[in-house]
Amino acid sequence: MRLRFTRIVVDENVPREVVDMLRRLGFKDVYWIPEHRAGMGDREIWLLAASRKAYLLVSDIGYFKQLDENETLNGPDVLEYSTKGFAKSELQDPVVMRMLVEWFFMNEHHSGKQYASIRVEGTVKSRRQVWQYEKARREGHL
Repeated sequence: MRLRFTRIVVDENVPREVVDMLRRLGFKDVYWIPEHRAGMGDREIWLLAASRKAYLLVSDIGYFKQLDENETLNGPDVLEYSTKGFAKSELQDPVVMRMLVEWFFMNEHHSGKQYASIRVEGTVKSRRQVWQYEKARREGHL
């Protein structure tokens, strides 16, 4: 597969397995922060991706609060992968992240997108909690 863009900057919170997969997908220039400048700040990473005209892959999105309007509007295209729920460490498993990120790029979901977010949320409830929620929904309380 040949991707329309060839550069991607990958934040340090993204596992090596995902970086390796991106290289196999055909990105010619994969700039993984730990290999070049570990400990780099979010704003610096954002500006680096923008200056390289690269896609930015992050596993959190604390960037926006550090940017001004011009930096935000003229920044890189972004894919955010974030997790929330019962066992965040399980949802951040490199296998899960690799599969979803690969699906995103292989199916060209990045095309024409300036900001995309894949959020995986895990919840655990008892059957009683599920029924109470469903009952409230049926009665129009939700």
